[in-house]
Amino acid sequence: MVLSLFNAHIITAGSDVVIGLAAFYGGLAQLLAGILEWRAGNTFGYAAFFTYGAFWEWYFITVLLAYMGLITISPAGLSAVLAAFGVFTFIFWIYTFRLNWALWFVFLTLWLTFFLLAAGLTIAGGYMGIITASLAWYTAFALIAQEVFNRPIPLLTSPPIKVKSETAKH
Repeated sequence: MVLSLFNAHIITAGSDVVIGLAAFYGGLAQLLAGILEWRAGNTFGYAAFFTYGAFWEWYFITVLLAYMGLITISPAGLSAVLAAFGVFTFIFWIYTFRLNWALWFVFLTLWLTFFLLAAGLTIAGGYMGIITASLAWYTAFALIAQEVFNRPIPLLTSPPIKVKSETAKH
């Protein structure tokens, strides 16, 4: 959310705060979440959290090294990384068709965000990132609320594509 607010030019000063968030909340926290998902046997959660955690650690290291003058970030190189993560996210969006609507919307808007940013449309990518972050926050809120209140939340319990179970066919 914070980086997207800067990309959309809603906030114009203080972008340095993104670096710490990238390293710890975006990076380390998601890497740990990925490990926990792996231990729980959730391949989707493991691969998604671990990959995006690694993305944020890459962002942190790359921006830090550029700030220190040790590397130069080329626009073409940055676009290639963003496009690659857009492709990964598009593939994972396809998986969400069997999961739930909330994740479907998060991954839909996330791959759009990556491709807009890869195309150099930073402000549009920023606004799409704000939508993505809002949907991700809703999904997190709904997952916790569903567990705490022990009540199903339709956007979390119904997949976009319903597949009949094998036992129902017989």
